[in-house]
Amino acid sequence: MKPNEYAAHLGLIIVNLLFGINYSIVKLFVPQYIEAFGFIFYRVILATSIYWIIHFRSREEVNWQKDGLRIFLCAIFGVVINQLMFFKGISLTSPINASIILTLVPIFVFVFSVILKMEKLRVVKILGIAAGLTGTLLIIYQPGTRVLAGNWQGDLMVLINSLSYSLYFVLVKPLMTRYSALTVLKWTFAIGLIFILPIGFSEAAATDPGSFTPQVWWSIAFVVLGVTVVAYFLNVWALRFVNPSMAGVYIYSQPVFATVIAVFAFDYQASWIHLISIICVFSGIYLVGKR
Repeated sequence: MKPNEYAAHLGLIIVNLLFGINYSIVKLFVPQYIEAFGFIFYRVILATSIYWIIHFRSREEVNWQKDGLRIFLCAIFGVVINQLMFFKGISLTSPINASIILTLVPIFVFVFSVILKMEKLRVVKILGIAAGLTGTLLIIYQPGTRVLAGNWQGDLMVLINSLSYSLYFVLVKPLMTRYSALTVLKWTFAIGLIFILPIGFSEAAATDPGSFTPQVWWSIAFVVLGVTVVAYFLNVWALRFVNPSMAGVYIYSQPVFATVIAVFAFDYQASWIHLISIICVFSGIYLVGKR
């Protein structure tokens, strides 16, 4: 691999570490302190502002006649539907349910990539996705775990989020051959903000920031800066050097990171099942990326 490809893989590891932590962080303040759509209202405003401030001096122009529709669709699927459905869904269902449903993302990404003729149907990729899925389910589903401790509305919203996020992955890839990651993100978030404002305004207006504890403020800062700004940027930037399936299959590493953090930070007792699952996940990542 070239140096940029190594950097892309490192970026994807950081992305999924942040996303893995995000499941539990979100449950600390949604919906107890702020409703899901209200939080997305503030989240997208802040993230859009940060992207535009960072990229303010850039003179890179977008060919709207050629790429306008694709950027618009990236905004709809990557910002609007993706974020609204995930946060509303996770507020209604359990983190376990959500993490199981999100294991479908690499499969959806691969299917969309094949349908849009961005990747070829190869047995080694199918085996890699299957290995990663097996490893993830071994970690998530332990005997005695209440997998159905959520509700069907929340599960359905997370499923829609998974489909939307997968399609965004495939749609944004061609843009990375023509524009910088910041150019793509500042426009997708700006367009997405137009749709988010009327949807989240009422819940945002009903929020009482005075009730927020320091923990809530730190959690919100993590989601906005770490998950929205940093993770979104690294995800899109990495697609310049790897294909969508490769980026998507890294999602299987999220429960692995959650397990490792639990073992070292919270004295969680790991078992041989966890070791097998970690081997399966990273074997799957290797197979999907194998040339």
